[in-house]
Amino acid sequence: MNAIVLACIAHRPKAAGALAALVTASFAAWLAGHHRGLGPLSAITAAALAAVYTAAAVAAWHLALRRKRGREARRAAADTVAYLAADLAAGTDPARAVAAADPDWPAEATATARRLRAALKIAAELGAPAADLCRKLADHLREDDQCASRAQAQTASIRATAALLIALPAAGVALGEALGVDAVAFLLASPTGIAAAAAAMGLQAAGLAWTGALIQSVAAGSS
Repeated sequence: MNAIVLACIAHRPKAAGALAALVTASFAAWLAGHHRGLGPLSAITAAALAAVYTAAAVAAWHLALRRKRGREARRAAADTVAYLAADLAAGTDPARAVAAADPDWPAEATATARRLRAALKIAAELGAPAADLCRKLADHLREDDQCASRAQAQTASIRATAALLIALPAAGVALGEALGVDAVAFLLASPTGIAAAAAAMGLQAAGLAWTGALIQSVAAGSS
């Protein structure tokens, strides 16, 4: 079941997000409007909030899976290029060495494939040692992967801040409910509460955009 969910999010993120948003919105509307008896306005508000947050969560999950696949593809491509360099250094015909390495090539490493084709083209046209060029390319790919790992470590605190930004409002509402304030009814069934929820979502979106820009700047500085 988990494999099916991951496959849907990885390859059909829009459909998975729409379906998940529909399911959570329907459940939230029933929970607020019927189970708790807060009325149709609260049902609509709860459905909208659930749909937005669910779609955003699916999109973030898809992005995380794509980044993970990209990292794994880059590492696999670097290993394959290193093996190719070893084959070429051993005297294997370049066409045969490339054909032998092709089944192990990750489909996501398209940029690395272009760099490899360029290196082999230079070697064929200028007579440069193909094994040396492939070895240098493998070293560069591993250096790029190390830079990406350092950037991820440097941005761990920023990512933790973003997660805290998302979790704190929900924790505040839960705390209010535990204290008997009836925060859910205020947020879903009153115009002031709905406006407060909309403002909170806007501030969260701005905060996430800001932290995303910080992460991109760190990644660009490390590359």
